[in-house]
Amino acid sequence: MNEIPITVTICERPYKLMVRPDDEPLIREAAEKINEQVRSYAKNYAFKDNQDLLSMVSLQYTLSALRNEKSIAYRDRELLEKLRQIDSSLSL
Repeated sequence: MNEIPITVTICERPYKLMVRPDDEPLIREAAEKINEQVRSYAKNYAFKDNQDLLSMVSLQYTLSALRNEKSIAYRDRELLEKLRQIDSSLSL
């Protein structure tokens, strides 16, 4: 696997990573979104340190991911049921 070295900064800390070239733009975008959310929480909420802010951002993104997973699973079940109905109609 051909990987390239990149450095992304999250909460003013640099992180050196080895990534696939096609993943680089998404990783940079993800780091920027994290930093944007950290800045937003810093402006709006009391906090002791960046760990508090990162925890809230992690919670927010994990909640969003879980909601998306549940939504996709529901849609998959609905789609499978519709396909079964179509198959049943065509089998008659």
